[in-house]
Amino acid sequence: MIFRSLMLMIFFATTFPQSLMAKDFVAHCRNYPPDLYFQKNQCLGAVPDLVNDIFEELGHNIFWVKAPWLRSLKDAKEGRVDILVRHSMTPERASFLLPIKYEDRTRQLLFFKSPALQSDITSYEDLQKVVVGAIHGVFYSPQFSAMDTRRVIFVEETEQLVSMLALNRIDIAVTSESHNRESFDRQFEKSDFTETFYNPHYISIPKSSPAMEYYDEVADLMAKYRELNKIEPYFEKHNLKLQKSIPENTHHTLRDK
Repeated sequence: MIFRSLMLMIFFATTFPQSLMAKDFVAHCRNYPPDLYFQKNQCLGAVPDLVNDIFEELGHNIFWVKAPWLRSLKDAKEGRVDILVRHSMTPERASFLLPIKYEDRTRQLLFFKSPALQSDITSYEDLQKVVVGAIHGVFYSPQFSAMDTRRVIFVEETEQLVSMLALNRIDIAVTSESHNRESFDRQFEKSDFTETFYNPHYISIPKSSPAMEYYDEVADLMAKYRELNKIEPYFEKHNLKLQKSIPENTHHTLRDK
């Protein structure tokens, strides 16, 4: 009887369609075109294309929900989302997320000046003497995170930063290619001071998510994609260049010449 039951279990496991064994997971999407963006109830771009294929190859389905990043972090802590995409890792995020790296990259922070600011910014010491504007919940760099936040005004949207900088309500706005730099390039002077540092991109599975059961499978398959150079075509399709093989000790601050 036990042998018969065992054989039936093996039979069902090997003959049932994979779709009947598939799991449905919720992923959050936000607007960072062309990496990812939400359009006509779909999450589009290089990163969601990659993530969809990874999970589909493992026999699972993803349902994308548009959500701001702060909500994504809150939902991840409370087990209401299964997959977060295109993000940096910090010690605080590592307490509730398990990351899977898909891109080695560097980030350059830029500091734009208000029309009223006559002096220039040459260092983080200088930044501590002025009023700096930043987006709430965004990771900029380890050094920026270590600043005295009493000199930083946090807002929710880039448009608010642009408006506050134009009205001289802040002296400096911090930004990067990942944070709508083009919104500042058009109308503000950039400080000579920049910071460049190693900042890989990840997808993550929250530790409180049922998808944790498949973390090792997802991580192993992503590593295989990286090894076989299967990730780059996703970026090329969207006219993006995948960064890779960047030394982890890449970090410097400088004045542009």
